Order: sequence, then structure tokens, then C-alpha cells
Amino acid sequence: MNDKIIECKICSNEMKKYESNNPQPLLPNFEDRVCIDCNYFVTAGRMVIPAEIHIHNIQGLSEIICNMMRIASSLKRINEDLMERMLNDR
Repeated sequence: MNDKIIECKICSNEMKKYESNNPQPLLPNFEDRVCIDCNYFVTAGRMVIPAEIHIHNIQGLSEIICNMMRIASSLKRINEDLMERMLNDR
């Protein structure tokens, strides 16, 4: 089993390589890997993005979606840190 720790290419969370997922169609590089949480977005993208869409349009759309997900992930981490600090200050 490959226990190597890698980083999700969307949210930057760490995971074991064997837990990673194929990021297409959201990321064009098949070698990139995503975590289980971001894989839900990838799966939704597979359902929503038509197969016949031109590759350049997919890449532009994918960049917008990935940037949105990165921002959302950062906001989630900030919120979790603030909540933990608030609980520890009690």
C-alpha cells in the first residue's frame, strides 16, 4: 500500500496517496490528485460539464470552479480556527 502523504491540488489538504482521486474534468493534469472532499465537486463536474464541450472552455470553467473551491476551503479553515480559539478561550 502507498502510504505516501500528498497534497490535494484544490484545497491543499494532506492525504495518503491511496486515498486520492482523479481530478478530471476540473483539473486538466491527470497526474494531479484531489482529496475525498474535493472529489464530490469533481464528481458533480463530471455530471454537469457536457462531454462534447471544447477543451479550452472546460479549462476556463475549471479554473473558475477551482478558484472558488480554494477560496471556500480557505474560508472554512479560517472559520474552524476561529471556532477552536473561541472554545479554548472559555
